[in-house]
Amino acid sequence: MSRRNIATPASRVASVDPRALITPQPPTVRISHRMVIDVLALLDIGLVILSAVLAKLVYIAKFLDTEQQYQPYLVAGLAGGIVLHYVMRARGLQEASATDDWSKLIGETVIAIGLAFLVLIAIAYLLKISSSYSRGWLLTWLLLTSLLIIASRPLYAYFVSCLAAWGYTARRIALVGTGTACEELAQTVRTTSGMRLAGIFSDTSTPEVGATDRSIADLIYLGQRDEIDEVVIALSESPGAGTTRLIEDLSVLPIDVWLCPAELHLPILDTTRLGTHNLLQVKLKPIGEWGSLLKLAFDYIAGAISLIVFAPLMLIIALAIKIDNPGPVFFRQRRHGFNHRVIDVYKFRTMRFGEDGRPIEQARKNDPRVTRVGKILRRTSLDELPQLINVLRGEMSLVGPRPHALEHNHYYRERLDRYASRHCVKPGLTGWAQIHGLRGPTEDPEKMRRRVQMDLYYIENWSLWLDLKIVAVTPFVGFVHRNAF
Repeated sequence: MSRRNIATPASRVASVDPRALITPQPPTVRISHRMVIDVLALLDIGLVILSAVLAKLVYIAKFLDTEQQYQPYLVAGLAGGIVLHYVMRARGLQEASATDDWSKLIGETVIAIGLAFLVLIAIAYLLKISSSYSRGWLLTWLLLTSLLIIASRPLYAYFVSCLAAWGYTARRIALVGTGTACEELAQTVRTTSGMRLAGIFSDTSTPEVGATDRSIADLIYLGQRDEIDEVVIALSESPGAGTTRLIEDLSVLPIDVWLCPAELHLPILDTTRLGTHNLLQVKLKPIGEWGSLLKLAFDYIAGAISLIVFAPLMLIIALAIKIDNPGPVFFRQRRHGFNHRVIDVYKFRTMRFGEDGRPIEQARKNDPRVTRVGKILRRTSLDELPQLINVLRGEMSLVGPRPHALEHNHYYRERLDRYASRHCVKPGLTGWAQIHGLRGPTEDPEKMRRRVQMDLYYIENWSLWLDLKIVAVTPFVGFVHRNAF
C-alpha cells in the first residue's frame, strides 16, 4: 500500500476546517441492528408467554371447565420462551439477515419451535412435573406459539425496514481504497437494504486517474461531524505498515473499522460478510450498543442523585466564594468533549480572574492568583462539583478521561501516540488515571504519557463494575492528593 503524506492522526485533524471541531452538531439517534434484534428476541419470549396464558384460557377454562391459577403457566411460558430463544439463536434465526429473509425461513422457524418444545417436554419429564400440565394445553400452546411467532415475522421485517428508512438503523459506511474490490463493495453497499454509502476515500496522497480525490482528512472531517458509522478499508494488496498507520489515524473517531483484505496479520476482533466479501473488524467502537445505554443511565441517575446530595455543600461554597473575593461564582472552560466537540465545562471560580481566551497558564504551587477559598477547593477538587451540570446535559460522564485545555490537546496530540483517542468517549469528573494519582499539572510529557495510557486502558476495558469501582474509590484517593494545588 502506498505511503500517505500524513505524519500523524493529529495532522489529519489539523488539516480539517477548525470550525468543524468547535460547532457542535445536532445529535442523531442511532440504533444498531444488534440492539433491534435483541429487542425483537425479547418480544418473541413475550409471545411464547402470551401463548401459554391464552392456551390456558382456551383449553383449561373452556374445554375442561376448571379454574386453575395462572402462575404455573406463566412459569412454563417463561421457560419455553428462553429455550426457544436459544434454539433460534443457535440456528441463526435471530440475525439481521433472518429478519430480511423471513419468508424463506418459515420452515426453519417451525422446526426451531418443535425442537424447543421437545426440550421442554424432556425437562418436565426429568423434573417429574409433566403430570402437572394437560397434554391438550401443551398442544394448544404449541399451536398458538407457532401462529404468533410466524405472524410476527412480517411485522418485524416491516418495523426494521421502517427504522432503516427513517435513518435510525441505516449503516453509513465509508470505503477507503481503489480498484475493483472497492468498486464492488461500493455497489454492494448501494444495493443493500439498511446501508448507505457515505463516500469513497483514497488512501494515497496522489489518487489514481479516475479514482476519488477525497482524502483521509476528509473522512475524519465527516466522522467528527457524526456522518459516518463504519469504515471499510478495501485492500488491493497484503496489508503492511501503511494499513496499520491508517488504522491508527482512524482511531481518533468513535466508529467501527473493518478490513477487506486478501491476507491479514493483525488481531481480528470480529468478522462479517458484505455481499460476497469477508470483512474483518480491527477496531471496536468503545462502549457501544447496550453498554452505552447502561453508562448513560448510570450517568443520569447517579448524576441527578449526586447533584441533590451535594446541593447544600455547593450553596455554601458559592457563598464562600462571593464573600472571599468579588466576581462570579462559576467560570467556564472550553474543553474537547466526545468526538472532539468543544464544550463549556463548569467549575467553581478559584482564582482572582478566569480564562479569557489568552494562552492558558496552569496554576502553580503558591500561585498568587488563587484565592483563599480557591486553595481549599483545588486541594479537595470540590471546584469540579459544578460539572455535575455537564453530566446532566449529556456533555460529560461521571467517569472518563479528564478534559484538558484546548491548547494542551493541540500540543500533546502531535507528540503522544493515540492521545486523540481519549475523545472516543465522554470526558469524566473522575477517571482511572485520577484514582492512580495522575492528576495536577501536566508540564511533564512523561506524566501526560502515563495519564494517556491509563485513560486508554479505561476505554478499552470499560464495564459498569469498573465505573462503580472508580466512583467508590474517588472520595478516598481521587479528591485529595498531593499533586492538587
